[in-house]
Amino acid sequence: MRLAWPDVARGAAMILVVLAHAIQLMGAYGWENGWLDTVNLYLTAVRMPLFFLISGIFAARAIRRSWRALFASRLALLIYMYLLWMIVRAVWFTFVPWPLNEEHPWLALAVAPIWPTNGLWFLYALIVYIVLAKLTAALRAWIPLAGGCAISLAAAYDVIPTGGNSVWTSIALYLFFFLLGARLPKVWSTLADRSNPAVAALALVVVPGCILVFSVLPDALEGVGRVVLSVVCVAAALAVASLVSRWRWIATPLRYVGERTIAIYVTHAMLLAALVPLVPPDVVPPAAAAVGFTAVGVLIPLLIRRAVGDRSGVFTLPRGLQRRLEASVTVAKTARRFR
Repeated sequence: MRLAWPDVARGAAMILVVLAHAIQLMGAYGWENGWLDTVNLYLTAVRMPLFFLISGIFAARAIRRSWRALFASRLALLIYMYLLWMIVRAVWFTFVPWPLNEEHPWLALAVAPIWPTNGLWFLYALIVYIVLAKLTAALRAWIPLAGGCAISLAAAYDVIPTGGNSVWTSIALYLFFFLLGARLPKVWSTLADRSNPAVAALALVVVPGCILVFSVLPDALEGVGRVVLSVVCVAAALAVASLVSRWRWIATPLRYVGERTIAIYVTHAMLLAALVPLVPPDVVPPAAAAVGFTAVGVLIPLLIRRAVGDRSGVFTLPRGLQRRLEASVTVAKTARRFR
């Protein structure tokens, strides 16, 4: 039976990603966001680190499979979705402005395989992370974790040469969190299993304290502080998610979102880009607008996902390709048995 808390945590992280893009677009179109921008800034400590750590947990078993099985079960879908929705985005943003990025959509598409520049970078990062995790799967866990931590710290101090590509900086920054999930899944499961109201309450107290400490750190310690703060925030989020997963009335919608994040992830930015400029700034309070935009950015993709279902090739691999990949894995397993 699939555990509830990882999907609850991933659902919450997905909602925070949509909220972040809503607030950023509001600012680009002249909204006076005020404290919302500050909250959005601090949420970077938990939003993507949590998303990648949960992705690592879900990939923990997959990276132990053969390369063929790993490609069939994980990499093929990520590559397909990245390329397909890059094309869709290029067409969409030819007509709908995207003020958060200056790259021409068709140029972004042309260089997408080697130079990720837009909102689908999460899929690109997962491909890179899964390959790295597979390449280091035979090593003791501390080795890739130490390497990943060093890379993330270097990215936090902005000393990794990325040619000015902030996406590559983000990919380097969040590598450590994916590896934490992929190589230490039992640690996070134990934390979730032992969570209770007292632990969750302590987590909610510790996080603001850590943010306060981080805000007064000297420049020389900000990189270390950023990574440590995110680890603390992610641990706290999992403790809270585990508790929330036992409350069906909250857990059910979050889990529903968490199980369908890919549909929301690839479509929400396009929807928000079309919607936000239609609402004049300050017609409604910015906080209410941010909540409304976020709700639309989550609910409409879920409705699209529901309408499409498992139809081949939209949010899943084309059925024919999926069958061929599964057959190749079966043939390879059979061949190994007769060696």
